[in-house]
Amino acid sequence: DKPYGGAWSIHDTESVGHLNNIDPTIGDRKQFLHDYKEWISHGKYFKGLEDFEHLDFSAGTSETFGQFYYQHINKRLRLLKGEFFYHWLMGRNYFKSCVEIGADDLKFGDVVVMSCPFAGTGNIPENFYMILKQCEELKIPVMLDLAYINISKIKDLDLSFKCIHTLTTSLSKVFPVENHRIGIRMRRKFFDDSLYAYNKGNYVNLFSVNIGHQMIKKFDNNWLCKKYQDLQIDSCTSLQLIPSDCVIF
Repeated sequence: DKPYGGAWSIHDTESVGHLNNIDPTIGDRKQFLHDYKEWISHGKYFKGLEDFEHLDFSAGTSETFGQFYYQHINKRLRLLKGEFFYHWLMGRNYFKSCVEIGADDLKFGDVVVMSCPFAGTGNIPENFYMILKQCEELKIPVMLDLAYINISKIKDLDLSFKCIHTLTTSLSKVFPVENHRIGIRMRRKFFDDSLYAYNKGNYVNLFSVNIGHQMIKKFDNNWLCKKYQDLQIDSCTSLQLIPSDCVIF
């Protein structure tokens, strides 16, 4: 019944119970962003994450997407087959050209967006590091959508490629907060756009900031994977499927 597809978090009774008991009060945006960035990579090795020093609160990952596209709208958009529908929709409706990665060579003047874990498989995208290496050589800006990273078993990721301009993720797949729109944008270099301006003036949903902060204080970044990994494996075994790196797929 979802014409555009999409994935939702597991509405686990423990996380739903904690969410329902959070007092509706405003949060500290700056402290949340600092803690959220640390929470994302705690116990993992995401090489180069420390270089993304410019942090903004985002209404999920979607608000980050739009800001990145505005900055690079004059380029040719390159996406992997099976990428999240939002990006193909943007490519179809707003970019002059949108070409599947692999259908044509990457070139200077392109812009690349990839989800990692990949929306089409739940794993690290095929040829992920080869694509990043080519983008590095051709000076192609890249945005990585890490929306599934904290429902995944991925513990090592190399984010040190200078071509990666923007990282974004959210809590919408980890906790039942998809309607609260709690995300983070992490950028390597400063760029003065409207999302930055909103953050600078604290003109963001501070109630959602508080909810996000209370959720990551209660649950660690492997909580959902640990709790549901056995069920994922059992389900895949019964259906004769190979489990992906993401626990809900």
